[in-house]
Amino acid sequence: MLVNLLTSGAFYPDFYLKIKAGDSEHIYICEKVNTFATSVYCTGRALPVGEVYQFLLVSLNEEILLAQGNFPIIGMALAAPGIFSPPTPTPGPTGVFTPGSTPTRPSYPSYPG
Repeated sequence: MLVNLLTSGAFYPDFYLKIKAGDSEHIYICEKVNTFATSVYCTGRALPVGEVYQFLLVSLNEEILLAQGNFPIIGMALAAPGIFSPPTPTPGPTGVFTPGSTPTRPSYPSYPG
């Protein structure tokens, strides 16, 4: 399962995600997204949809609880490989699209100035 989180900034401490489901606990490894300072993603065991789980963010260095809450898993997005197609070219300002050509600017009337 993939869990996406937003933090308060690039200097937020490194952490892992612990998810409690009844009597069991699942640990998710979390990594910061290099291109977005506030984005973190955590990966771990897939959990059944339709349950409410307790989420705990715990700092790696000192095992301090940073945040917690109960969240229902109400749905999942699944990628379906092989159904994506490349984008379809659309006509440019001239009304004609030729792959590899340089776009031209439309002409405008010149006004006396």
